[in-house]
Amino acid sequence: MRVPRHPTNIRQMLESRVKQLAARKPVLAASLVSVERRCGKPGCHCASGQGHHAHQLTYQVRGKTHTVYVPVDFTEEVRAWIDEHRRLKRLIQEISQLSLALVRSHAQERKRRQGRL
Repeated sequence: MRVPRHPTNIRQMLESRVKQLAARKPVLAASLVSVERRCGKPGCHCASGQGHHAHQLTYQVRGKTHTVYVPVDFTEEVRAWIDEHRRLKRLIQEISQLSLALVRSHAQERKRRQGRL
């Protein structure tokens, strides 16, 4: 993201990002992985090499990793929640950069108004 130099432009971009900050759907801070499992039944197709496809959700609580099975029919919805978390995380990062740029440009703009620059 390119950060403009003028405070008015920074404020416009900042307001735009803040308006986008509302969550459109549930938010989930986790990772979704696809794994192959074998059920152990001798007559199953997974015994010959091709396993059952499953999805697992991995997340952390107090520094410890936890894993939860995700049903196949629920996978796309969970994936959308994770994408929403990524979108919001990216927006917060952009808002932070713009806010910092606004703080930095404030002193320069004040000096410019007083005729010092």
